[in-house]
Amino acid sequence: MEGSTRVRTTVVLCAFAVAFTALTIGSYTQKSATVDEPQHLTAGYAALRLHDYRIDQEHPPFLRLWAALPLLAMPDICMDTNSASWSDANEWAFSHHFLYELNDADRLLYRARFMTVVLGIVLGILLFCWARELFGFWTATSVLALYCVEPNVLAHSSLVTTDFGMACFSFGSLYFLWRTARNLTCANVIAAAGFFALAQASKFSALILGPIALALLAAPMLRVAAWPCPLLPAGALHSRRSKVLASAAVVAILALASWIAVWAVYGFQDRRIVPNHDLSLVRKNPELLQPVRGITGVASWMESHKLVPDAYAQSFILSQVKAQHRTAYLAGRFSRTGWWYYFPVVFLVKTPITVLLLLFCGLTLLMQKPARWDMDTAFLMLPPAIFLGVAMVTHLNIGLRHILPIYPFVLLIAGVTLEEIRAKWRAVVLLAPVVLASIELATAYPHCLAFFNQIIGGPSNGHLVLLDSNLDWGQDLKPLKRWMDAHHVEQINLSYFGTADPAYYGMRWAGLPGTSADFTPTLPGPRLPGYVAVSVQNLYGLHLDAPSSDLYVPLLEREPLAVIGYSIHVYWVQTNWWYTPRT
Repeated sequence: MEGSTRVRTTVVLCAFAVAFTALTIGSYTQKSATVDEPQHLTAGYAALRLHDYRIDQEHPPFLRLWAALPLLAMPDICMDTNSASWSDANEWAFSHHFLYELNDADRLLYRARFMTVVLGIVLGILLFCWARELFGFWTATSVLALYCVEPNVLAHSSLVTTDFGMACFSFGSLYFLWRTARNLTCANVIAAAGFFALAQASKFSALILGPIALALLAAPMLRVAAWPCPLLPAGALHSRRSKVLASAAVVAILALASWIAVWAVYGFQDRRIVPNHDLSLVRKNPELLQPVRGITGVASWMESHKLVPDAYAQSFILSQVKAQHRTAYLAGRFSRTGWWYYFPVVFLVKTPITVLLLLFCGLTLLMQKPARWDMDTAFLMLPPAIFLGVAMVTHLNIGLRHILPIYPFVLLIAGVTLEEIRAKWRAVVLLAPVVLASIELATAYPHCLAFFNQIIGGPSNGHLVLLDSNLDWGQDLKPLKRWMDAHHVEQINLSYFGTADPAYYGMRWAGLPGTSADFTPTLPGPRLPGYVAVSVQNLYGLHLDAPSSDLYVPLLEREPLAVIGYSIHVYWVQTNWWYTPRT
């Protein structure tokens, strides 16, 4: 890389890191914990400090360990392993006790969230590098700028969950696999194996990377052209047989690295985990395994032969069982098994229109010019197609976060359009889509998780189409308290879907159905007339029983006094609204 190119690349990446960090921190410091974050963080700290994996047993632990790393430098953290919730592996109660009763929750959470921001910066750099190799510097810079202002990226790179890390490691593994397919070097193979292994140690859905890698490695095998390989005296692989052997060796390295990584994140120990309520239920009811008996049987066999740790096998089994049935919502309809078109709808309404237009134009350009259908295009299009296709046939329809790995590829395909623009006009024209995307972000920021595009009228109409982690994940309890302070509201009746504790934020509140039993209201019973705040999830009764769900139906007919972060509706209520006849 020439000196001037190196300088401008450094400037762009540093500017990106600063802007991305400012946007994510500016957003996440205004938000309370989402539903899953206390469990993820508590699980990571328990694993780091105690080598115990009983908290939240649905995922491999690497990303939790990563998020909890800063907590090891905080000597004043308390963890009560003598509590009943610890002994019983009651993960929700113990996580609440750990974060909100024994420690300063936001202090811990902010440090852990920043570790995900670091992964966001890593993913941005990887995206820039791949785009630069495909299109050149200016188009790559534009792609990186679009990534920096993409609301879904900003939302999930600010949370202590497994979703964004999975997207980062998946993209990294496929980027270096692409480099390997172009030039078979030790550095490319080692980097691909490293990211691939981290993905496997982070989330079970990363197993889909195996078939993707096999399909993509067919590209250099099937090409007539030689496969560059500086490791050999000849400098390349020419015969079909040598290419097949090289591909098999790469696959073996990926598998070996993953196997080592899985054992490493469990400390190379095969400790039995203390089963939580869900895992105990599965063990007592073997019929729950019937829909996934084949794949869970493989996990049990591997565990019995000590090929994987017991904690890994049991977590995998639990995750597969729980993925079979989960209440989902789409445009006023509810389902326990989901819809095949759920994720295409999610993608269309939650992706900025600017990105959608660039994507569709990029796909059109690729299809109109057959010369583009080469190995590079296969790497751009096959992974997101498989990620999306697998998501569409699953029953777990609870959020865009499960197709987050497609977004870097979406931006790369958008880069095809941007490169066409740059080639026909001037590089300065690339500023236009970045400005438009920034304006779209501004319509929702700092409420990035609740972003919806103007196809459905923006975030204010999001609840008419989607719920769950697409909109209301418990993130707006802290903004609700700020609204109360700004409007001199001293007490509130609260139905809150989330795991952040109202008492932690100094709220005087009376509990309504839908609020966690782990919280202790500071006021006895509803206080009416008064303010009533209801999370959108509870308003529509997504996770409530029938009586509790019916309780909030009359409120749907009222105009809220205020909407907090698009996820909590606040009403002024004079009398018992739940006696209002249903129409």
